[in-house]
Amino acid sequence: MIYVILGIVANVLLFLAVRSFSIFKIDSLQAIVVNYYVCVVTGLIFIGKPTILLDVDFGASWSWFALFIGLLLVAGFYVTALTAQLLGVTVASVASKMSMVFPILFSLFFMKIESKSFSFLNYSGMALAVFSIYLSSIRKGDKSDLKVSRKYLLLLPFAVFIIGGLIDTLINYSNQYLVTTENEDVFPISLFASAAFIGTIALFFQRKKLEWKNIIGGIYLGIPTYFAVYLVFKALTVFQNNGAVFFPIYNVGIILLSSFAAMILFKERLSKINFLGLGLSVIALFFLSYQEIIHYFTK
Repeated sequence: MIYVILGIVANVLLFLAVRSFSIFKIDSLQAIVVNYYVCVVTGLIFIGKPTILLDVDFGASWSWFALFIGLLLVAGFYVTALTAQLLGVTVASVASKMSMVFPILFSLFFMKIESKSFSFLNYSGMALAVFSIYLSSIRKGDKSDLKVSRKYLLLLPFAVFIIGGLIDTLINYSNQYLVTTENEDVFPISLFASAAFIGTIALFFQRKKLEWKNIIGGIYLGIPTYFAVYLVFKALTVFQNNGAVFFPIYNVGIILLSSFAAMILFKERLSKINFLGLGLSVIALFFLSYQEIIHYFTK
């Protein structure tokens, strides 16, 4: 259970890190690119194979998947950072964790992996997931200092939701059909390396000098980012790799703890509507996997 707790903490630190960028005037894109380099270095140290990337077969189909997922990682992390800075940690975490709807639907209708018959509550959970993002994103008061329209602000969490869902779906597909015992160590590091490569190209076109504060921001973002990925695999073993039970519990912990931490550290205020959205996100996660959860705790 320690892996579950540490994994939740790592994810919360990740959201808090991107939220702090606006406070310290850190360039989000520069910090995110540095973050992925830190993830690569951390991963190479952990697996004890510092030259493993040199053995990558760039002609293999999985390497092209890794490159595309890397592109999505950069885009997803960037909109997540904007969402956390402009709308708050709660909105970013809810939108990010509700994206599990996408791999569930993809597994059911495209990969034909069906461990259960979907019920009315399961589909209700999907609808509630989208509605909870909307309610959590509503903000009252003057937002003129943000220099963006309310319509633009509301689009941000849904961008996080969609891009996060695409990433989870592609990783799920890759894990099912492309990842083997030969490349299981290098695949996750390749994702980070691809994201770092694509992010570096984006920085080149940005034509801004890389500042030390952005490097520091990337370092303290990269460490929890790597462990958020590493610990989720460890935590899954606690639940005998039963993701349908693990992920709802795991995501609820992340959403609630990140919201609580943001209210204390960043004085984020949630309206009654926002709290309703937060509550609906918890209910949505339960509805999505209630059969497995009940079976797991009653067997």
